[in-house]
Amino acid sequence: MAPTPNRNRDQDLFATGSNKPISRRRFLKSAAFAASAAILAACGGTPAGQSASTPSQAQPAGSPAPAVAATAPAASGAVQIHISYPDEAGKKPKYVDAAAADFNKAHTDGQAVVDLQKIDSDSYYTKLLLALGTDSAPDVFHVSGGKIAELADGNLIAPLDDYLKKWDGWQHYPDAIKAGATYKGKVWAIPYGLDTRFLYYRKDVFQQAGLPQDWQPKKVQDIIDAAKAVQAKVTNVIPYVLYGGAAGSGGTISHGFLPLVWAYGGELQNQDGKWIGSSPAILKALQYYQEVFVTDKLVPAEVLTLPKPWTTMREKLGKGELAMLFEGVVGGLGTCWFIADKSQHKDLAWDFIARWNNPDTVAKLNLEDPHPVARTDAAEVPEFKQNAYLTMATQSLEQAKFEPMSSNYAKVQTAIQQMTGRVASGESPAEQAMLQFVDDLKQAVGDSEVVTQS
Repeated sequence: MAPTPNRNRDQDLFATGSNKPISRRRFLKSAAFAASAAILAACGGTPAGQSASTPSQAQPAGSPAPAVAATAPAASGAVQIHISYPDEAGKKPKYVDAAAADFNKAHTDGQAVVDLQKIDSDSYYTKLLLALGTDSAPDVFHVSGGKIAELADGNLIAPLDDYLKKWDGWQHYPDAIKAGATYKGKVWAIPYGLDTRFLYYRKDVFQQAGLPQDWQPKKVQDIIDAAKAVQAKVTNVIPYVLYGGAAGSGGTISHGFLPLVWAYGGELQNQDGKWIGSSPAILKALQYYQEVFVTDKLVPAEVLTLPKPWTTMREKLGKGELAMLFEGVVGGLGTCWFIADKSQHKDLAWDFIARWNNPDTVAKLNLEDPHPVARTDAAEVPEFKQNAYLTMATQSLEQAKFEPMSSNYAKVQTAIQQMTGRVASGESPAEQAMLQFVDDLKQAVGDSEVVTQS
């Protein structure tokens, strides 16, 4: 997610600061960072023989594709609804089990059977894709909202619009989130915990640099100016970190390049869905990279080569060794519940999803695994309201802007990583790198899908 939508193109920015050490978890959990939102980057199995209302048990990493797991026998006349999801952290199972138990109490015509895969999300997704094209597909599954375009274009998921028209819960989702879950005019998934991005800064370091503790940048250049002040007056502290190149992974786009393009008044796609290869905003974003990496050396070159640089830089920020970092959790919609297109029991599958997405579950899970909540009424749950940071982050979602949704987006991301890497390493000046980006995009998605703007 990125700046407030339609922020009158004036490159307005906001920031949040702290003088306390922070970790990744405290980024999302600590009320010490309760301040104005920055550029928003918008930016959860039952073995055979057990009832689905008993606690889930994990399938081992080497088990078959998600929906193939053994299931409990259904009651006479009842069909089985297969609920498949990955979870390594162990935070979601009790909530999934509770929703399954609630479902089973309410239905004599269906029984929810839970298949917990205790593997990482990428491994789960690979296995899931193999299952979705077969009759062994789960009825309901749980993956990143960033997969919507790929799954929808592959005819692997079912649209939810007919159910949403009758679901009173949908009124509690801000329009920005509804738009984020919409692809080609249809809603495909229900999010519950989302991601925001903030520009974090150390108040103590800023004070040493002669900057106010309540610093609030009004334009992009203010970030560079603050980093220069730190560079000039504070020794042994990295002034600023911006992700770029392949090492930054998805963060190169969602934490770096795309928010800058938005802040400079641009987009990655035009209104017809064509990819923009060159524009004044893209050029300004690349010139920004050139200035902070090459010209002024405000960002250390190691950011381009470190494995998972976000881990190292979060630690440095927490220790006071870094002054400014635009951070968050890579994502946007977060993980969502989907209905498989091959499901023969979509009405029952939807009923499970609706039962899961109740205000209490959404609030409590996102307190345990800190994220702003998708439902506004979940933010009113007393325990959630006590967390000032998450409450503020949830409010900011009403103005959230999400990354483009396209089955070609992964290819575009790779091209952006290559382009920013060329500029940040000093291999190419901004103008030359943008011209190369146009060619890379055409090769990746096709000539007819790329346009230029002047």
